Amino acid sequence: MRITSGLLRNRRFNVPESEVRPTMESVREAVFSSLGGSCAGLKVLDLFAGSGALGLEAWSRGAASVTFVEQHPQVFRNLQANIESLEDEGLGPTKCFKGDAVRWLERAGGPYDLILADPPYDLPDAMANTLEGIARHSVLTGDGILVYEMRSKGDPVVSSHWNIVRDKRYGKTRVLIMKLNKDAE
Repeated sequence: MRITSGLLRNRRFNVPESEVRPTMESVREAVFSSLGGSCAGLKVLDLFAGSGALGLEAWSRGAASVTFVEQHPQVFRNLQANIESLEDEGLGPTKCFKGDAVRWLERAGGPYDLILADPPYDLPDAMANTLEGIARHSVLTGDGILVYEMRSKGDPVVSSHWNIVRDKRYGKTRVLIMKLNKDAE
């Protein structure tokens, strides 16, 4: 896998052979293009980070900082190695946490301008729990954006706390771009 744009453009990173399903380069390029191409100055959170593909892309595109959260021990070690191999003085700082992404939201701090969430497709209630955790713990800034990746089959179950700004399918992948509903009670 490689970074598609920014300071680290065309730099490669490792993906574990099992345990992860990294976001394809074409999907990452489309997602970040729809966000304006740059992440300059944004505080970014990559939940269910896996290889770090989404967060590394944001980092390369100028994010002020990127926080990665990954639970699986082997995948976490690979993620740390990817970050170390790509470090450059022109990039913002990173933090890497090993743990359950939804539980981590309880102590996330933040808020973040951009949250990237790409949970395992077979993780029960991943979407509902992630969206609820972000909203309940005020992890996203008022104007912040959540990019949520899921299987293209089925319909997303989104509470009234969220507005879907963009809903796009890329083969077997579906990407939702969402914002918190400022009018929700």
